[in-house]
Amino acid sequence: MADARQNLDGVRAEAGGVGRRKGFGIGWACRHRTCGRTQDVRCGTSMRVTYYTDVTVARPSAMSDWSRLWTNQRFTRLWSARVVSRFGSTLGYVVLIWYTFADTGSALAVVYVGLAEFVPAVAFGLFAGTVVDRYSRRGVIVVSSLGRGAAMGALVIALYLLGFNLALIVLASVVFAICATFFGPGAQALLPEIVAREHLDRANGLFESSESIVGIAGSAAAGFAVVALGAVPSLGVDAAAYLVGALFIALIGTTTSASKTAAASEKLLDQVREGLAYLRHTLGLLELTIVALVSNFLWSIVMTFLVVYTSQTLHGSAIVYGGIEAALAAGWGVGGLAVGRFRLTRFTGRIWALTGLTDGFAILVLILLPLIPVALPLFLAFGVWQGILNVSWLSSVQVLVPARLQGRYLATDSAISYAAIPASQVLGGILIVTSGLSFTFLLAAVGSLATGVGYLFLRPLWKFGYDPRTSAKVETLDTVP
Repeated sequence: MADARQNLDGVRAEAGGVGRRKGFGIGWACRHRTCGRTQDVRCGTSMRVTYYTDVTVARPSAMSDWSRLWTNQRFTRLWSARVVSRFGSTLGYVVLIWYTFADTGSALAVVYVGLAEFVPAVAFGLFAGTVVDRYSRRGVIVVSSLGRGAAMGALVIALYLLGFNLALIVLASVVFAICATFFGPGAQALLPEIVAREHLDRANGLFESSESIVGIAGSAAAGFAVVALGAVPSLGVDAAAYLVGALFIALIGTTTSASKTAAASEKLLDQVREGLAYLRHTLGLLELTIVALVSNFLWSIVMTFLVVYTSQTLHGSAIVYGGIEAALAAGWGVGGLAVGRFRLTRFTGRIWALTGLTDGFAILVLILLPLIPVALPLFLAFGVWQGILNVSWLSSVQVLVPARLQGRYLATDSAISYAAIPASQVLGGILIVTSGLSFTFLLAAVGSLATGVGYLFLRPLWKFGYDPRTSAKVETLDTVP
């Protein structure tokens, strides 16, 4: 659950999409998480490790933390790029899904667009992380942003000239998703190169909060834009946003890039294998990825067909659909800021262990109380929870995972945790057509609650976390067994 994501900045890599945490489009984000050990970093993992570096965190006042971030020009440019891109991607995501369903009236058509978004993420994810670690992360992000802008721009022109065409929408979504697969790990791994470790939790929280605010604006603007302008002209904003975002990233300039630690002389496949081995031998990380895989499968049944739920069950318009997405985004930002404020990275694993139960409860409420006044605050509260999950995971990864492996870990985690989403979308579409929306959502709720009970017994997951106030030697997996 979860893209980044956050960033699957995340279902799309940074805003939404179907996966959780990291986000990709507003209502989505891929569930990403981390592991590592120190005197005060608990992961419950047994592995061969070496001391990597010292983390000395002398926590100044909160205002001092914020001031240091805002006076860092590289951070503000990265922040500007992500905020602009988030607005465009959120608006574009909501418009594209609504446009597809409104023209076809088919839940399966929504599935096709969803598959186009996530199959490339699984297929290219492992290699994307290696590219991020092997080359300039800033350069990878710029090329990715330009590619996404070009894909959306070409789609707008084609739809304007030819009218609605599902095949063109799917094709453009595939190209978009391939580019986004490189954007997410690149943006997440770039942040530690320009922000001090002790400020990462607040920097990630600020990203979540700011992107959520513009996500609210983008979701709301999408509903009104469809009504006032039409779907196709509204998609042009998405294309322009990525071009502006690429410019901001280019202005960051060169960094002391951790990506150069992945020697270009090493074989590409060897680097891919090293990333996989890192995850396999780090039990806290591995259990979090498994939780995300299962949770994404069950929760994406709901999020993929949220447009169907809004239209057929709530009897809402595009404005209601955009409002629900906006409520989710607002909560996401509040939850993201709460991580640094209350040092919630101490409890990252425990929070993640509860995710199945929270998902199941939320889906049950949607089934039992199908009312707009219930759905809006429910998605607001659920957004808070997702923001906490995403930022606690990502901040921990950026501190504890070796810099030379961050791109590969982030992309590997995304590829694995996204793997169940296409199957979930297909199964959900078939079940809705044959058995109805309520029955399909009920199956997702029961599955979430059942697996949520099992998560409580994952001891390495339950023990995982780190305290940002402490000074300790961080043990990381420097060489894979």
